[in-house]
Amino acid sequence: MRHCIRSATAFVVIALLAIFVQAAASQTPKPDDEAMALATKLTEEGAATFDKLDAKAMAAYYTEDAEIALMTRDGNTFKVQNYIGREKIEEAYAELFKKPETIKSKNTVEYAKLLAPDVLVIAGTFDLNTLKPDSPKIPFYQTRVKEGDKWLMSSLRIYFVPKKT
Repeated sequence: MRHCIRSATAFVVIALLAIFVQAAASQTPKPDDEAMALATKLTEEGAATFDKLDAKAMAAYYTEDAEIALMTRDGNTFKVQNYIGREKIEEAYAELFKKPETIKSKNTVEYAKLLAPDVLVIAGTFDLNTLKPDSPKIPFYQTRVKEGDKWLMSSLRIYFVPKKT
């Protein structure tokens, strides 16, 4: 009889654990297909525009009051540069494009989620130039808002933090 009670108790405990694990797994945020498809389309368009080295065209992807936060590392020191507003963002791209070269950039979307019908968050990696084997792979996080028929970036965080040497 004791053996039956222990077996029944063990079965109940295992069943409860399975239910809890299944419930926890179903609550884990997962990117939805619609958001991933949209994010991939938007970031592919952005990379193609980036490859043209056109600062004005790049700035057009941002809201008027958008912000880019660029985190860099120099040794043990971290620095954040902020570019606020479309005009400053265009100036930042113009500075970046001063030394033109042939490039083929690529965005890889790792996560995308529609927070609302007009708000999209995207996380991924930007490969600055796939034509170079040592091209940096730069993590990014974007928030996009839909204005009319355009999905514009309201914020972009870029992490150019090479490993310590």
